[in-house]
Amino acid sequence: MNMSIRLENVNYIYGEGSGQEKWALKNINLAIHDREFIGIVGHTGSGKSTLTQLLNGLEKPSSGTIYYNDEDIQADGYERRKLRQKVGLVFQYPEHQLFEVSVIKDVEFGPRNLGLSNLDVEKRSFDALKQVGLSDDLLDVAPFALSGGQKRRVAIAGVLAMQPEVLILDEPTAGLDPAGRTEILELLKKLHEENNITVILVSHSMDDVARYAGRILVMNQGELVFDGEPQKVFRYRDELRKIGLDVPQSTNILYELRDRGMAVGTEGITPEQAAECIADSLRRQS
Repeated sequence: MNMSIRLENVNYIYGEGSGQEKWALKNINLAIHDREFIGIVGHTGSGKSTLTQLLNGLEKPSSGTIYYNDEDIQADGYERRKLRQKVGLVFQYPEHQLFEVSVIKDVEFGPRNLGLSNLDVEKRSFDALKQVGLSDDLLDVAPFALSGGQKRRVAIAGVLAMQPEVLILDEPTAGLDPAGRTEILELLKKLHEENNITVILVSHSMDDVARYAGRILVMNQGELVFDGEPQKVFRYRDELRKIGLDVPQSTNILYELRDRGMAVGTEGITPEQAAECIADSLRRQS
């Protein structure tokens, strides 16, 4: 398995040397492999956004080392601009990312900065917009006139046009209605499968990461407290509750049924899996 990003003993301290220090990340050791779909969950202030900004070099760790494809990204002479092309970050509020007069100009901004020819810039931008499902009649519309879901798609297209190897999204479904959320998550799933890219999804929704992520990182007060497959992580229901998080609704229903005396497995983490667990239990009893 190729290793794309590796963190060794990474710490991040706000206000270092000010007497008002606050640890945002404590001793993080982590390896992210090529083509993984990772969900990062945790409360506001747990360190998840800081972690994502370290991964593409927007912030520097206070101590520790971050490697991208075995190169230390803080080393002298390392081209951080190249890193940001390979590790794309879509911010929680797309407004922070959209500032051009039209959708197409916004999407072209990144590849144009890579010094590509006009033809390449246009081709990449059209391809990216097609991938995120935005129709041609929106190309010349001003980004601020779009709906929330459309803005998210434009922000994602702007990063995709750089042809990244890793796509990081900070709460990409915040503020969207259920249909809009599902559309964005299905889009990420498609990009992960068809473009073979690593997707890192920061979310506070356990149901979303249960359905889409193959691996979950749980952050609490700057520390990485759980790291593993969703099924394994959600076995720690009591521990997750202690830090103010929960397991997916489907898993909770199975626990409730078990607590009421039904002999049911609790490993279902999506509605379909929970239904399967209940059906199994009923078959065994009949």
